[in-house]
Amino acid sequence: MRITINGRQLDVSGKKTILEVARANGIFIPSLCDHSALVPFGGCRLCLVEIKGRKGYPPACSTYAEDGLDVTTESPALQAIRRQVLELILSEHPHACLICAEKKNCDEYKSTIRKVGEVTGCVLCPNNGRCELQDVVEALKIDRVNFPAAYRNFDVRRDDPFFDRNYNLCILCGRCVRICHEVRGVSAISFVFRGSQAVVGTVFGRPLLESGCQFCGACVDVCPTGALTERASRGEALPDEEDETICPLCSIGCGLKASLRGGRIVSFAPTNAEAVNRGQACVKGRFILRDVVYSPKRILKPLVRQNGELHEASWDEALDFVATKLKGYVGKNLGFISSTQVSLEDMHVFDRFTREVLRTDQIISFRNHSPLASFWKELRMNGQPAELNFELDSISTAKVIVLSGADIVVSHPIIWVEVFRAIKNGAKLVVINGKDSSLERHASFHLRVQAGREFSLFNHLTLKLLENNPENPYSRVNGYETWRESLLNEKKAAFARADINEAEVDLAARLLAEGQPTVFLMGPSVVNSAAASANIRALWNLAQVCGGRLIPLAGENNERGAFEIFSRSSDRVLSVEEALFKISRGEYKSLYLAGPLPVPPDAAVEFLVIQDCFMNENVQRADAVLPAATFAECGGTFVNVEGRIRKFKNIIEPLGEARPDWWIICRMAEKMGAAEFGFENAAEILSDLGRTRPFFEPACHRHQGKGKAVFILDEKKGSGQFPSGESPELAPQRAAIHSSPAASARALDYYRSLNLVEESKGLRKLRGLREK
Repeated sequence: MRITINGRQLDVSGKKTILEVARANGIFIPSLCDHSALVPFGGCRLCLVEIKGRKGYPPACSTYAEDGLDVTTESPALQAIRRQVLELILSEHPHACLICAEKKNCDEYKSTIRKVGEVTGCVLCPNNGRCELQDVVEALKIDRVNFPAAYRNFDVRRDDPFFDRNYNLCILCGRCVRICHEVRGVSAISFVFRGSQAVVGTVFGRPLLESGCQFCGACVDVCPTGALTERASRGEALPDEEDETICPLCSIGCGLKASLRGGRIVSFAPTNAEAVNRGQACVKGRFILRDVVYSPKRILKPLVRQNGELHEASWDEALDFVATKLKGYVGKNLGFISSTQVSLEDMHVFDRFTREVLRTDQIISFRNHSPLASFWKELRMNGQPAELNFELDSISTAKVIVLSGADIVVSHPIIWVEVFRAIKNGAKLVVINGKDSSLERHASFHLRVQAGREFSLFNHLTLKLLENNPENPYSRVNGYETWRESLLNEKKAAFARADINEAEVDLAARLLAEGQPTVFLMGPSVVNSAAASANIRALWNLAQVCGGRLIPLAGENNERGAFEIFSRSSDRVLSVEEALFKISRGEYKSLYLAGPLPVPPDAAVEFLVIQDCFMNENVQRADAVLPAATFAECGGTFVNVEGRIRKFKNIIEPLGEARPDWWIICRMAEKMGAAEFGFENAAEILSDLGRTRPFFEPACHRHQGKGKAVFILDEKKGSGQFPSGESPELAPQRAAIHSSPAASARALDYYRSLNLVEESKGLRKLRGLREK
């Protein structure tokens, strides 16, 4: 297709608006309501254009390109209309600074601050210098407003955490309302009243906390003015540098843009060009991450215990002290605790250090409590290869999505964005859990089941699918008859014990039979009970009968990477409960904590080393404390829940004397006489990892291409064999159903040993916790 804009002939492919074509070719058309993440709106009327042969002035943002169109974006008539529309907008917006004849000299002479209670001009606005309204006023050369000013005199809303709402600066572009409704699926805000009284607000003027807002920050990111402003950075000067990094606070690994001033992080925001999160973030990545880096609990100097007290020491002194002590425990009574929130490079060095230097088989990681590890272990026990890699955007193309064991709006907000995109495209959502869910209003079915009895519901769905299709293609699969017989032996009473509404299940089964493709999302509640094995097998069988894909949801940023590194030697990896049991029996005389573990106060540990970024309850009894750098201070590699390789670099220099985890362990190994730990950077470690672990070979390529998706190597898809042997639903009936204590206590919101809920007053409110 070819169109003409201002006399230039342009080739256009795909379905694009005139505004998109113009921007792609460097042609400026003013607009304030349009945004790449939103459907065309045509609200501000600033992007009006002329099209030869058509009457009127259609908006470029909602008019799609057609072959042969002849478009004019600049003419005296268009300029007059745009100026008048913009003057009307400015009449309800503080505009003295916008049209001031001396504004170019203002920066040199002004002595004002941004952190004021009332914004009456640009010099007092926290968005000054990065305001889209300023840019449009400059482009249209507005030097006066020919309409009377009408200041709306709204109170600035500061009753919610994280950002302020000053609707005196709002131009009613609707971006915030639309992104909350169209992209996030929350609809916490809307237009209230009409005409001259119209304003953005919540139902009955309630706080956002009472309106379902998850404080993802999407509304703040799309606001073209200073109406919505992040509270923590509103008093900061404009950043003088920007850099990109990867968020470490969950398993998605969102791409973030860091704004810096004088080498210090000012704020984080999602990057629009990022393929994983597509310009979206969550409350933790958007508003809390800066406070993680600069937490007052940061450990900034090595500490060693002398005469019963911890004292600051140099790195050489601390490493010599720890190395000397550890030599007495090599090969015996030593536990090394790893974290699934460090980089691949750190994990690889941890692994080698424990095997080659400490000669201990006790690597302890939290990853045993994840759906990912449980799923892989169960399938391998039944002779099935576990295909784990997937792409997030494949969720948005599903026709039926079955969610069990997680409230993904809270635990995996970016996965929820993809699920909601699928719902908008016509997909049906089936939610399975035993309690009320925030997703009920979006779900076609909400199937309730007693916790720990999910397998009964999964089996019932499977039976219904088989009954409705007796000539199913799975009858020839190995183990089918044995497995089907075990389902038929299920007594009606088992369904009653699980509190299953059979009528609803029958309707849901009909939906599953009709919808293809189908995606099953498995959260932690499915595996945190004595029935974990039965639940996984039953859900896997249901997915196979539906021809769907089962996706276990990892929780932590590098959980998949830790899983791949340690899964080949799972006998060396203990769960938290197993570790605490060994500690309670006095089997560990020395502990090296490079990850979080609540050491009991009465534990008979003779020598305790803490390697962490933050002070925690274990520091008080530690013999040595080694300050580790955060993600922002060291480069490395994560593997997210998709299996996608996420490389990041340091965006600031390490605070104090903090050092990367791999650097600390390598120098420790050298102090203990190890010869092959002379790594000087993360790239050397990654190359060594690729040589010893072929699954990570794709991560070793330096030039992967901007925006190109690179995944670790995955096992080939299995043959579709049904688990055979004892009926998966019978074994749990002989065992008490219980939740894993450590898994239940495990916080959703933390980084390393830092509890984010304790650090952030706003997050405490959002999670519904009492003030401390």
